[in-house]
Amino acid sequence: MHKVDQLLVAVGYYKKANSEGLQMSITQAFIISRDPARLMRRLCKHWSHKFPVELDEQRGLVRFPTGTCEFLHEAQLLQVRLAMAEEGLPRMQQVVAEHLQRMAGDEPLAIQWCESLE
Repeated sequence: MHKVDQLLVAVGYYKKANSEGLQMSITQAFIISRDPARLMRRLCKHWSHKFPVELDEQRGLVRFPTGTCEFLHEAQLLQVRLAMAEEGLPRMQQVVAEHLQRMAGDEPLAIQWCESLE
């Protein structure tokens, strides 16, 4: 796969109140991968030792103390959606990106988070 084919198309950034009324920022990214289901499973299983995780064939959800990270996959596409307080968002974007790259092994992933308004 060419690097151009591995471009990440990231979309969506908006604010939403969570159930406690706290302002949550939400970003999402679409990552091209040879095996997005494997990435999702590996990362969810990795984080299940520390955080509550829901995992099925198409979707993974990690519940961090400060927000959530949801994974959906289809064909060669992995959608990652982060929802948390705005001040913690940049750090969690970095943490998720680093973990995804580690789980991908030798497959380089182009990971970029978009902050455009939905």
